[in-house]
Amino acid sequence: MAPKKSQKARGKARAHRTPSPSPPLSLRLACRRGRRAGAVTYSPSELRLLLKLVRKYRPRSASDWAAIEAGYNTSVPASRERRAMNLRMRFDKLVRMPKPTGNPEANLLHEQAVEIDRELEGMEYTRVLDDSPPPPSNTDTIQLSSDSEPEILDTPAAPPLSQSRVAATVEHKAAPAPTFRAVTRKAHPGSRPVQSRNPLDAATAHLASILSPESEQESINRQREDDIGRLTILALNDTIRDLRAELSQERQRSHALENELRNREMQRQVAVQVREQLRQLTLTRRSDIVPSRSPVLSSEVLRLSSNEPFDEPFWSKTPPRRTSGEAHPSWMPGPPPERSDASGSGIRRS
Repeated sequence: MAPKKSQKARGKARAHRTPSPSPPLSLRLACRRGRRAGAVTYSPSELRLLLKLVRKYRPRSASDWAAIEAGYNTSVPASRERRAMNLRMRFDKLVRMPKPTGNPEANLLHEQAVEIDRELEGMEYTRVLDDSPPPPSNTDTIQLSSDSEPEILDTPAAPPLSQSRVAATVEHKAAPAPTFRAVTRKAHPGSRPVQSRNPLDAATAHLASILSPESEQESINRQREDDIGRLTILALNDTIRDLRAELSQERQRSHALENELRNREMQRQVAVQVREQLRQLTLTRRSDIVPSRSPVLSSEVLRLSSNEPFDEPFWSKTPPRRTSGEAHPSWMPGPPPERSDASGSGIRRS
């Protein structure tokens, strides 16, 4: 028999909201969101009225839209009056109305609005230009050529004003500005034509001056000087690089010589110290030759009493005693001493 499933709820327990035992003391403030109460959108009849007024007044300025506002508000109830700005925005929105999805036919009001908008665009401030050719008359036409040069002549000075009194109520007019008149002067047939003063000739002259042999030679000399200066800079850079390499080598050599000198000075000081310690050791041994009672001394006395030849002093076999100023033999320069005991003193004990 299969075990019975537990009836205990599994998973996370759901949160339950417990009602408040008493209503809140502070009341919520009334908030107005969205469209106001009673506000409605444009009805089809109102849109047709708007299009009718726009087609009638053809607005191109703010005053025209004010007239449309007045006509619209007189035709609708007081609760549905609109301002000129709202009417204009609604007309623009009606013109840009997109085609509904799934319906192949556009809105009739939208088509009327587009037609009216095209009429308004066609009423922009335009003016037909008179491009008709001038009348064929050579009497007043002045032919200018390269042989003739226009000359600007000043108009003759105005005669001086009379000394008569002028009434205070008369308004003095400003003197007219001087005018200039272009006239032609015939040149002699054998004379050279006067050079034209147009920008093309100036550009041609400037180009000719650039391509002249003197200009080319000057540019060649300038380029040669630039090349020489560039080569000089490169040579100086190479010299600086070589000098830096030599300076680095000299620094390394000086450092090596300083190290060698320091090592030799250290060796000299060590040799002087070793010599001084040996001298102190010699003086110490000479002061410690007083015989004492020891097994070695008795053996030496017995050896001397037996008439054996005396070859070396008996204190030569005694181990030397180091003083407080004597250094350890392992510190001495040279090969290390032979170590035969555990103390490391390097002295064999028999």
